[in-house]
Amino acid sequence: MKLTFRIIGAFLFLILISPFTLRAEDAPPAPFEISGFVDTYYSYNFNNPQSRLNDPNTTNFDFDHNTFGLSMAEVALSKAAEPVGFRIDLDFGPTADWVHCLSVNCDPSTAGAGNTESTYKNIQQAYVTWATPAGVTIDMGKFVTHMGLEVIESKDNWNYTRSLLFCCPIPYYHSGVRANYAINDMIFVNGYVYNGWNNVIDNNDMKTFGAQVGITPIPQLPIVLNWIGPEALPGQFENRQGYDAIVTYNATDTISFILNYDYGSLKDLTTVAQDTLKYSGWAAYARWKQDSNALAVRYEMTDDKDNVMFLGSPLTTDLNNNGNKIKEVTVTAEHTIAGNLLTRLEYRMDSSDDKIYEDKHGMITKDSQSRVVASAVYSF
Repeated sequence: MKLTFRIIGAFLFLILISPFTLRAEDAPPAPFEISGFVDTYYSYNFNNPQSRLNDPNTTNFDFDHNTFGLSMAEVALSKAAEPVGFRIDLDFGPTADWVHCLSVNCDPSTAGAGNTESTYKNIQQAYVTWATPAGVTIDMGKFVTHMGLEVIESKDNWNYTRSLLFCCPIPYYHSGVRANYAINDMIFVNGYVYNGWNNVIDNNDMKTFGAQVGITPIPQLPIVLNWIGPEALPGQFENRQGYDAIVTYNATDTISFILNYDYGSLKDLTTVAQDTLKYSGWAAYARWKQDSNALAVRYEMTDDKDNVMFLGSPLTTDLNNNGNKIKEVTVTAEHTIAGNLLTRLEYRMDSSDDKIYEDKHGMITKDSQSRVVASAVYSF
């Protein structure tokens, strides 16, 4: 904690002294870039759950019902690699807590407490960069995952709430090394060696690997293919593999579409049979953007027949439950004020083939969950 405060103090010191060090006409280019945002929201769940929480096994970050909430505040300091540089992202708030609660026993009321990863919860990213003479850029440290379409920062997604494919089948972050190389304007390849899946400190003797290939056959059609594996959690599973495909089509300057597909498998170590468990899902996006206004729609379907994505989600009243098939649709209207205040009004409905959502009496009797979210994100 003391280290975190010292880093914050250094940031504030740089911000305060920078206007007085040199006259504007004498000032050289800034050696660092400082950026950040404050993310706030209000969420209302029409099921009116007694716990005042949206289902935590299928929801990310906007957990609270009928509450004005602070999702996250971030300050980032970076220096371009010329040929060496670095980046540090400091995050605060319940989103930072949840990201570091690990993939087991996560609870919005206790996320981030009592585990080895909580030491790093306020450091979303911290890595050094070397742009080598061979054209390969190498990063070492802690950084967000290469898997998936959506990201932790809501302002960089088309919708405010995160997709089921972001929530559940892929990791949030890693510690390790990555290498990025652009072959030409059409193709790039990236390679990754990680300590694990949502790990800064490794929990076993093996490493997790990743690969990313980007292909742009025509300027309007970028395609990204991702892989990660094998990941293991001692006593729980081994040989966890994940595959992710993202296809974007920018039809015009104002209209774009995206298709995202995920597939994963792992060997279950908790049973004598040690079966291979599988999960999959896809999401389709459409967005119209004109000047400071935008409208986005997301529809997705997931199949978690072996109870991997949603952690057996969870208190189903179906005693013959063999996993959940969950789908959701989200409609998001946005307006940007003065160039740096992003406001959004969003409606989302999740539905499952089992009863997994809480009602107003605290009972798990609902097979759907609808909510409205209003958000305001200020960036600098």
